[in-house]
Amino acid sequence: MSSPPKRRRRAPRTMETQGAVRTTHQSLPELDAYPANNGSMASSAETNAQTCGDGNICGDAPKTRDGSICGDGNICEGALNTRDCIICGDGNICEGTLKTRDGIICGDGNICEGAPKTRDVVICGDGNTCEGALNLELEKLPEDTIRHIHSLIPVQDAARVACVSRQFLRSWRCYSKLILTKKALGLSDDNSEGSEIRYISKIDKIFNTYSCNGMKIKTLRIDLHLCESVSASYIDRWLHIAVKSGINELSLSLPYSRKKKYYFPYLILFDETATSLLQSLYLVECIFEPIETLGIFRKLKSLDLFFVHITEKGLQLLLSKSSGLERVQIDSCTEIICLKIPCTLQKLKLLIVKACEKIQVVEISAPNLSTFDYNGVPLEICIRDPSQLKHVYLSSYMPSRILSYVSAKLPSIARNVERLTLLSRGENVNTPMLPHKLLHLKSLEIKLHRSGESPIYDIFSVVSFLDASPALESFILHAERDAIIHDCVAWDDLYPRGESAYKHNCLRRVKITGFHSAKSLIKFVIHILESAPSLESLMLDTTHGYGQKAGDASKCTASKRRGKCSFMSVRDIKDANSAVEAAGRYISGRVPSAVEYEVLEPCRRCHTGSQTVDEGWWACLKQRSG
Repeated sequence: MSSPPKRRRRAPRTMETQGAVRTTHQSLPELDAYPANNGSMASSAETNAQTCGDGNICGDAPKTRDGSICGDGNICEGALNTRDCIICGDGNICEGTLKTRDGIICGDGNICEGAPKTRDVVICGDGNTCEGALNLELEKLPEDTIRHIHSLIPVQDAARVACVSRQFLRSWRCYSKLILTKKALGLSDDNSEGSEIRYISKIDKIFNTYSCNGMKIKTLRIDLHLCESVSASYIDRWLHIAVKSGINELSLSLPYSRKKKYYFPYLILFDETATSLLQSLYLVECIFEPIETLGIFRKLKSLDLFFVHITEKGLQLLLSKSSGLERVQIDSCTEIICLKIPCTLQKLKLLIVKACEKIQVVEISAPNLSTFDYNGVPLEICIRDPSQLKHVYLSSYMPSRILSYVSAKLPSIARNVERLTLLSRGENVNTPMLPHKLLHLKSLEIKLHRSGESPIYDIFSVVSFLDASPALESFILHAERDAIIHDCVAWDDLYPRGESAYKHNCLRRVKITGFHSAKSLIKFVIHILESAPSLESLMLDTTHGYGQKAGDASKCTASKRRGKCSFMSVRDIKDANSAVEAAGRYISGRVPSAVEYEVLEPCRRCHTGSQTVDEGWWACLKQRSG
């Protein structure tokens, strides 16, 4: 005799009767699913299933006592009674647990046993549920508060919590924060053939859902950097739906290797209503060509352009329409030669310009700029009013003499600078004395990278920055071995004690990473010790950031490095050991007792110098695993 055909049944809803909590079995709301129609009528077969006082399923419904609720919210065969099951984070029913009325909802959406009823618990800040706390009555919270809380939850977790809460389920139907990445959509591990098509199809269904139901999108992040074949028509339609709904934050990342560059549909930004709501615009790898009829971005605060093909005229037009900007980042935009920041940007605080290969001039008229970050070859920088500029970061990954450039230009560019960070590669000219004092400079960080050529830079010339900074409190130096001239110290060459011409009365903290036995570097440290009476701490790191305190073999750096120490070549280990010896011979005896003094050396367990790097690393790993 053949078995009766399977029937699909609707799940019973949650009810509370005399303190008993009855289970609501709901499926996980799909990102691309249309909102449920609460006005739909149940079929006659569905009305046969009744809910008892103890939460069981009984009555005339076929097979419901032996069924569980699937991800689509229906009743299926072949599972235990629902009173012995719970709702998992994916919306399915699992066996082998207590009744739901004796469980609680964890931060991951699961129900745990051995805890009081849900009405006697609250969800803590870490997402866990704690007992003995005040009642959490979501139904008494304002709808706007529920939606705000829901918007702060990652999209997958937001869908899960909608499974177990009617309030969050209503909020889900107007969920306005779309983070569309492979990870967020559960496709990060999908590398099989056709994964790109499935990813694009998933995103398209989501936008169809929002468009057909008039749902608002306030925050949109689309990550397509691995989707080389995505059609421009798809992206146009997605952006049109988002902008039409009144979007606040827009982020679009396209693949760098895309043969045909995507033209950003600036036509959708003509609408004054749409552009007046946009607060953040983040674009990666596209062509953006604004024209005169572009709408005004009244609320735009943040603008980020990465690998965006935009002309000088187009950028100036965009900036002129965005008077409320507070931060601007322009990275790898190769068509810009002269960058002009207009005086209309009264609120601009942060300007970042990086890797714009053709840029030659930067003119800044924004009166309240406080932070300027530039990466590239030295160029002409003109700041009309530098009085508010407090933080300056200048770097170049090409041989460019950044230190010499700064020593000559900085006093006129940023006379009130308080924090200065410099990164130079292949510095081949010693730093001259600065023509003017940096009276407000409190923090100085210098990074010296090698360029492949024979180093000729004398690190002692950095003293000119210290001498020009009477208010300096903190100094950090990162020096690669081949970035400075390396004339090793002869063991009988002792530096005499003496008084320095300048006193660094405010200098309290000094750290040198990449310290080695170069004569100029040791002389530089001694100069600091003899000219900084207020010095509180001095750290010399011989290992470029992964050493341990000299003489302390109790702590292996592998404990902080996922079970292994960082690699050091035999040459680096030898140089580090020589640096430790030089520090002990020439520096340790000169350090005042009130100064906290540390010398970091290679790990004695992993970096012995008597074996190859791989042998030392595997020896440490075996010892730790054993």
